[in-house]
Amino acid sequence: MVAAVRNRAATVIPLLLVIGAIIASFLASSGPIQWMDNGVFLADAAQGVYFSQTLGPLDHPLYLFVTTALYAGFGPLVLSFMNSLLLIPLAWAIYRLAKGVGATTQLALLCAAAAILCHCVFWVSTKAEVYILHVVLVTLAYMLHFDEKFRLGALQKLFLIGMLTGLAGAIHQLTFIVLFPLYVQLLWQHKWRMLITLPGFALGFSVAFPGIANELHAGVSLYDIGHRYLIGIPDRTAEQSWQGSLFRFDDMWHEKNSVALMMLSLIGPQVVGLVMFPKNPKLRLLWWAAMMNFIFAVSYNVTDRFTFFLPGAVLLSVIGVMQLQALLQRTAAAPLVNAAPLAAPVTILAVFAIYSSGVIDLPTHKEALPFRDDIHYFMAPYLRDRSAEQFVLSYEKSAPQGALIISDWTPNGALRSAQAAGLLQNRTFELCEEVQNIDAYLKGPGAYLARTSYCDVIAGRFDLQTLPVGYELRAK
Repeated sequence: MVAAVRNRAATVIPLLLVIGAIIASFLASSGPIQWMDNGVFLADAAQGVYFSQTLGPLDHPLYLFVTTALYAGFGPLVLSFMNSLLLIPLAWAIYRLAKGVGATTQLALLCAAAAILCHCVFWVSTKAEVYILHVVLVTLAYMLHFDEKFRLGALQKLFLIGMLTGLAGAIHQLTFIVLFPLYVQLLWQHKWRMLITLPGFALGFSVAFPGIANELHAGVSLYDIGHRYLIGIPDRTAEQSWQGSLFRFDDMWHEKNSVALMMLSLIGPQVVGLVMFPKNPKLRLLWWAAMMNFIFAVSYNVTDRFTFFLPGAVLLSVIGVMQLQALLQRTAAAPLVNAAPLAAPVTILAVFAIYSSGVIDLPTHKEALPFRDDIHYFMAPYLRDRSAEQFVLSYEKSAPQGALIISDWTPNGALRSAQAAGLLQNRTFELCEEVQNIDAYLKGPGAYLARTSYCDVIAGRFDLQTLPVGYELRAK
């Protein structure tokens, strides 16, 4: 009786950490107006197009379907909270996965809390991004493999894992890297019965079939469709940026700021999980998957490489908490395991406080955005950032209805998502490299330039009248 009460009490702190982490994500949400890709995702959901018309490397058919349905049913505000809501099933999946690989109830809850509070997971949960839904599906696939409480036959389990793989693959190509170790294990264990994963995959991937059909109708071969979706090269004879960005270990020092940003996701038990190779064979499978994800993400030469590390960060949270418990259980430091999930937010917020006080300088993007503090935006997701909304409200006052607003990709996301949310109605938005017929707007409601960064050609053609945010274009 006493032991039972003590066990229940031991789970209270981890459970409160999980609940608190999820609530914190809602409070830190960037809302229905967001920068760059995040804003474009929100705007695309408002178009009412449920199925991708193509299957290119930047198409995310399942994510588009889900977000379009959510926007149609509940509007932009609820859609902006989608990833925070998805933390609930993610926490459950992590909890069941951890239990399946040998964790106690207390440790399993700590694994979930550590994963949610991990920098990259928390950051993406506050934005409109594809990776939270993707990591839920990937985690469920590993959970199904290890959780013996599901009373499923081998063929049923394999079919469901195949379906989860198809669903995840219809969101992001990272699926095939993170689930590769699982499929090696399944092939060794089940041999020919693995074929049952194929119809499961087809069912999960079926949301992408309309895009594939359109491509085939346009004369693109099935091989070329698959090649482009996986590698990002529309023409195999051409050099494309995606191919040139893969496994760029040679460029990691030059892009050390984005590498350092990704390393924030290793603060806490995750680094223990990464550097300590597990003895437990179940944890070892998770470690290989996390390591493959880490190698891919850290060498992928894009600024937001940290967002590609979500599956690995989640798996390392499970491994790290369990490894940490094994290390400390016979020492006086054993109670520190309960505090492990807080390592990332406490450390990051402490550094941010020192930065904000002016004691230290941290590197920022050379092309600044109005209202946005890059250190706050990228490094401290636990604090709400609504800079895109402030930017849009400024244009709501300065750019009259009928006006043209020209911008590069990052502000364009904010402008488009704002219009989907009901602001900036009857304004036209164009990208700097695509805009035409600016003169027609100069004679009418006016033309505006959000910033000169990445828009040198436009800035050089007109007189720029400085506004509180951006510029009004005048004929020379």
